[in-house]
Amino acid sequence: MERKMSRSSTSRTVVLKALLESGPLSRSAVADATGLSRSLISEVSQELLDIGLLLEMPVPHDPQRRGRPSILLSIKSSHAYFVGASISEAEPLMVLTDMHGRVVGEHTMTPAESPPEVVDSMRRGLTSLLRSRAIPREQVLGIGIAMSGFIDHRAGICLHSAALNWHDVPIAEMVHASTRIATYLENDANAVATAEKLFGCAREFDDFSIVTIGRQIGCAHYMQGELQRGHAGGAGEIGHITVEFEGPRCRCGKPGCLDMFAASTAMIEAAKADHLPVTRVREIEALAANGNASAIAILRSAGNALGFAVASLIQINNPELILFEDMEGIGSGLFSTTVRQAIENNILPRFLSSTRLLFHQVERNVLARGAASIAAHQYLLERAVS
Repeated sequence: MERKMSRSSTSRTVVLKALLESGPLSRSAVADATGLSRSLISEVSQELLDIGLLLEMPVPHDPQRRGRPSILLSIKSSHAYFVGASISEAEPLMVLTDMHGRVVGEHTMTPAESPPEVVDSMRRGLTSLLRSRAIPREQVLGIGIAMSGFIDHRAGICLHSAALNWHDVPIAEMVHASTRIATYLENDANAVATAEKLFGCAREFDDFSIVTIGRQIGCAHYMQGELQRGHAGGAGEIGHITVEFEGPRCRCGKPGCLDMFAASTAMIEAAKADHLPVTRVREIEALAANGNASAIAILRSAGNALGFAVASLIQINNPELILFEDMEGIGSGLFSTTVRQAIENNILPRFLSSTRLLFHQVERNVLARGAASIAAHQYLLERAVS
């Protein structure tokens, strides 16, 4: 009996992964994509239809095509909802997403620092989100929390967050106790990578890295279709790679970290030190486009630092895709051009044609949406198949 349950759960996971990556699909297309037999696909799809997780979608009739019209399988978007919260940003945010990862509600949280205050702000935000969309509380099957810092995702504990000055805070359990909804905690870059893998630009890639460009530089890696957290959960911390041994001291205590050159805060501070009247990196880009020498030097320094770090990442991990998540609205300009050139000039020629570089401007809710995707992942690929 245990062997049968394990086989059924594995088959459900495989089918759901195929639909997440390429759906909607016909049953025969799911069989081709997964390698499972058509009889097993029929059995598994019926199980998922019976619990309301999938729906059938008729294909529009083609008069030139013979035979019965195909029926497509798709994950039912309204089967359940997930809440995501980004709590370590300057403007903490909560979102409500459906089963397709689409944001259907958004709530700006009351800024808070202490764990009890954050929990209370999230509880009130949850009530506001559900009330605004008239969604029953029982349809929310998970809450995800994304934050910068070192995370024990299994225990749901924030080991250390410099942004909030937290140490060993069991925030997931605290939110669960307050809301009675399953709650999961993840590093913010890992959360963004999960969202891109499940619902975004990286659905078709098994080996990729995302680089978040914001107030800090974040990074996360998928290898062979699985998120790689490393031995102690710290994989991807390229923001603290040393790029200049005699560089300015980072908040982590080390000199010359990448964050001190390529993060948006570092670029803006450098611009203000040169008496440039800016508050956003896009304003530095505008000055550079008009020939301002200081702006050009700042963007080239930042772009080269990030490009060198990512070039090393490519040669270590050999990903199919590097996805740059522009969280600051920097856009395409001197910075991204310099990053690309630094990468291309510092990797082996054989990697040039096999590694895709994609710069992707994201919305302000990207971290909260990533947090919701962590909860969706837990349900779709772990809880729903058991």
